[in-house]
Amino acid sequence: MTSELIVHFVDDDPAARESLLQLARSVGLTAYTYGSGEEFLDQVSTAQPGCVVLDIRLPGISGLEVHRRINQANLPLIAIYLSAHADVPTTVQAMKLGAFELFQKPCNTTRLIEAIRQALDKNQRTFEKHVKRKEADQLLQDLSAEETKVLELMFLGRTNQEIADRLQLSLRTVQFRRSSIFRKTNVNSKARLFDMLFDAGWSPTSQMPQVQGVGRNDG
Repeated sequence: MTSELIVHFVDDDPAARESLLQLARSVGLTAYTYGSGEEFLDQVSTAQPGCVVLDIRLPGISGLEVHRRINQANLPLIAIYLSAHADVPTTVQAMKLGAFELFQKPCNTTRLIEAIRQALDKNQRTFEKHVKRKEADQLLQDLSAEETKVLELMFLGRTNQEIADRLQLSLRTVQFRRSSIFRKTNVNSKARLFDMLFDAGWSPTSQMPQVQGVGRNDG
């Protein structure tokens, strides 16, 4: 899955905005500019991943406050600061908020573009993992509690017979539930199923006791 690489520049200086816009476009990036934090937050897509380059001192809310609101809203954006007012306390705040990089105006444009590209690449990979996790979570929610128990033991490397013994089921019932798991999760192999589970950050949760003997039923 890929998305267009977008960079947003938030700066109250019209000349600086135009310069940054032309710089980004000259290297093939899609870019947008905003004169205030409020304008940016009102217009930015809540679903499109990207990078935002923030000035710290802005009319209205500050760049730091914009970053806080990005985090609070869980927007798929990664922040870089570009400012003439980056003292030590401000830099510390920016880094605590998760800033990818901080540049002092005027800055080396080559280094700025390199940082933007690195930030976009990192954010894209994070976004793709998030999407895969959501998709996998949705599929796993369709499993019944009984199917989830079988899945947990599959994930732990148990064979069908071992699962049947552990859950006191017939081998046929385990095989049926296993087939149902593959169908509901839309995969056709255990390897693909486990890849999906890893993408979702899924792990077994129940503590299933050891079962003595081999007595089973068709529950």
